This record gives sequence, structure tokens and C-alpha cells, in this order.
Amino acid sequence: MSTDLGQQTIQKPATRADLARQLLARVERLVPRLGEVSLAAEVQLLKRELARGHAVLNVHPDDNNFLSVVTLVEAGLASLTWKGYTPEVLDALRRAFSPGVGEGDFTFEQYDAVRRHLKASGIPTGPVIDPASSAAEAEGEDGQQA
Repeated sequence: MSTDLGQQTIQKPATRADLARQLLARVERLVPRLGEVSLAAEVQLLKRELARGHAVLNVHPDDNNFLSVVTLVEAGLASLTWKGYTPEVLDALRRAFSPGVGEGDFTFEQYDAVRRHLKASGIPTGPVIDPASSAAEAEGEDGQQA
């Protein structure tokens, strides 16, 4: 008896293009689960694939810019709950990974385009400093400097 529930075994990617294809496949697995609790498990699998991708990309210095995309996406996903995933977020993830499938160098310009698109899509990719909240936190509840 088989316990296969529609998941195929994912082989360890050997190249940036292999990794990008696997990440795109993981994103597609999220689509039918949007709005469902089961999405959380699929998101964790995507995060695991991202983390494993570091080993593949670290071997090839030419892939540093795509490694930067991977870490950028990891940062963005860390701030989203399963309820924060929308079709727009999935589209942004597709657009982040798709350029990695191509042959040749993955340029800084491609990385920067991904970074700008993620930001425009509302996916936080780094710490956000709100000057107004910093001033409020610096004062105690009684209005005095902490």
C-alpha cells in the first residue's frame, strides 16, 4: 500500500535553476490551500526548501544574487501568518523565483527588481522603523523620559 498523498519526492537541487524550479513548484502547492489552515504546513515546507537552498547557492559564488533573493523571501515570509497569504503574495513569490530558472548569471539588477517588487507588493523584507513609535516608547506612560 502506498502512502503517497500526491506529493512527489523532491530531489536535492544541483543548480540555481533546479532550486528555482522547486521553489516555484512549492508556491504552486500553496494556491489551492489559500484561506485554509492546511496552508500553514505548506508554507513551512516552502521555508524548508528556502533554507536548504543556501547550501546549493553557497557553492557557486555566481549565485550570490539569487541567494540574496532567497534570504529576502525568507525575511518576508517570517513576518506573514498563514492568513496573510493572498493571490498577490503568491504572484510576488512567483516573480521572485522565476528569473532564477534562466541560464547564465543572475544579476544584481534582477535581484534589485525582485526586491522592489516584493516591497511594492506589501511583503516586508526587513526591519521597519517607525519614528513616531520610537518617540512614544522612549517616554514613559506619565510622559516622562524613560
